[in-house]
Amino acid sequence: MTTDTLQPVDTRIMRIVHNALRRDIARSAQVLRTAPPPAQTQRVALADHLVWMMHFLHLHHSGEDRGLWPLVRELNPDAGALLDAMDADHARIRPEMERVTAAATEYRVHPTARDGLSHALAALEQVLLPHLQREEDEMMPVVARTLTRRRWDDVEEQVFIASKTKRELGIEAHWIVDGVDWEDYDVTVHKVGPATRFMLLHVFKRPYRRACAARWGTDLDVSPRIHQSPRTEGSVEVWIDVPARQLYDVVADVTRINERSPECRSCGWLPGRSPGTVGARFRGRNRAHHMRWSRVCEVAASDPGRKFEFHTVSDRRNPLYHDSTTWSYTFRADGDGTRVTHSYRIDVLPYRPLLSLYARLQPQHRDMRPQMRQNLEALRRQAHAGAPTGSLPRTA
Repeated sequence: MTTDTLQPVDTRIMRIVHNALRRDIARSAQVLRTAPPPAQTQRVALADHLVWMMHFLHLHHSGEDRGLWPLVRELNPDAGALLDAMDADHARIRPEMERVTAAATEYRVHPTARDGLSHALAALEQVLLPHLQREEDEMMPVVARTLTRRRWDDVEEQVFIASKTKRELGIEAHWIVDGVDWEDYDVTVHKVGPATRFMLLHVFKRPYRRACAARWGTDLDVSPRIHQSPRTEGSVEVWIDVPARQLYDVVADVTRINERSPECRSCGWLPGRSPGTVGARFRGRNRAHHMRWSRVCEVAASDPGRKFEFHTVSDRRNPLYHDSTTWSYTFRADGDGTRVTHSYRIDVLPYRPLLSLYARLQPQHRDMRPQMRQNLEALRRQAHAGAPTGSLPRTA
């Protein structure tokens, strides 16, 4: 057995690229529904970006179809059924990509085409996001088991890098590392050699930021989060083909949070106000790696079918629990389903001496959005499973 065979295949770049797609689909949807409608400069910039993103997605899928899936199929015949599913997904996604491109081209010229673009983007989201998640959860582990490190690196270089110009790579590089943490930044920038890396990161940084300011506004920070300071707020959004009230009922039953959260192991209502109402408190018990902790939380908003919000209670007597974070879910009817937005905001930061300690012990807390997206995808599965909402008054 060669050394190359023993080296693990690192497929994290697929998740990082997928996250960039998710991020800008969500940003675009937000801009399209913002009032007042975007002015001409922003409208044109947004339309051009969506056309570019559909072209990028086309190249990404074509690279998988021509360069990656056939290799896996040849080396691992048992993966045939899953590869067929990937091909079928791409076939379903392709016409929705074409509709977004056509709608964005129309919107670039005619402001009245905004609703059409918004609907096309929502339709793409319905077929694309489940595919991205399935590829990460099911296909990439198969790829990692099937290919050697050298074969995987060859596919990356020949299929996804060598065929592009330096300008194309420069635009893509800054788009991919937009807002990522240090770990994902490090994975991404080391896909090319030092000289090329230096050129891409420095020559194309300012043009990318100008383009982002045009399409998203000047207030959005698109820098990679490669420092120790935690992100103090963030949100993720998904569309789920389930009525808003049904989703609300699942979320408001906090005793089921452990079914969705990567860290929460159990939750129970505390004595006092009625469970699920404003002012009601519950205790969540959490675990991440070797760390265990619990926090008391209080419901801050309870509007059935619209919004559920709670915050961790700041305990000024205990310096470890001085901080407080607000977590919210909002539900908005959208077509045959619901657009769910999950957000957080750190209202009270931990004491400064603890910040660096927490950053080392819990690096995932620097940006909670990836875990929040997992939460919403689990909510989708919960709702589709049709499981009972459980006993709301369960107490700790």
